[in-house]
Amino acid sequence: MKIADIVGGLVGILIGLYAIWEGTKMPTDVVMKIGPSFFPNFLAGFLILFSVVLVINAVRGKSKGTVEPMRLADKGVQRGLITLAASLVFCVILEPVGFIPSSIAFLAFMMVVMGKRKPIPILIAPPLITVSVWLVFEKILNLSMPAGLLADML
Repeated sequence: MKIADIVGGLVGILIGLYAIWEGTKMPTDVVMKIGPSFFPNFLAGFLILFSVVLVINAVRGKSKGTVEPMRLADKGVQRGLITLAASLVFCVILEPVGFIPSSIAFLAFMMVVMGKRKPIPILIAPPLITVSVWLVFEKILNLSMPAGLLADML
């Protein structure tokens, strides 16, 4: 577990640093003085912090657990790969299809992947969550989300 924790921690540090570096390219907001990079930089800072803690614990020999080889027959591995594939598809279709339809489809699909089978929550939760997020970003924060297919209606 020690080597896996060190490698995982270093990867986390690199991802966090990359996110902060990309965040420096975003424009600053003249009104709020925070800008669009504030929240991603905030999360990246925590990723770096916890990754450093992971590496320190591994070097001090305080790692716990064991690392077992990944098996494709394992349900958790299958869910992880399906989630990765669904996230990639979501990123590809986000701009042309739009935030609202693609997010509703993604959330409904992920609910099924994670084991939710009752139709009422699958029909209610994704649209409710998506519209709530859209309202916060579009109307409160004044940050535009990709309209896609709904460009004429929004």
